[in-house]
Amino acid sequence: MLRNSGYGKGIAEFFGLSQNSVQKQLVRMEEDGVVVSHLIGRLREYRLNPRYVFLATMKELVKAAIQLYPEAVIQELVMNRNKPRAIGKPTIRVRSGKTGDESDHG
Repeated sequence: MLRNSGYGKGIAEFFGLSQNSVQKQLVRMEEDGVVVSHLIGRLREYRLNPRYVFLATMKELVKAAIQLYPEAVIQELVMNRNKPRAIGKPTIRVRSGKTGDESDHG
């Protein structure tokens, strides 16, 4: 999968749909066990349910469907940052266990 999670607003904007209709579908999919969600601050983040019985099949279907998109759309899907970093928000420094190099994440 290109993204492991998403927000209703971002999904709606990407597909050019109303946020209300996407939210309703996400709620239905959560009720059916296809996706799970949790709150991050005031935003609800959705991801595929790792316990969904057809998860592997769904991932294969999505993988096949993505190949039909133009390269520009695929690149847009690959981008993970949804919002710009807040002004003054510190960057978390993570030290890699193998090389000892530090890299920025956040």
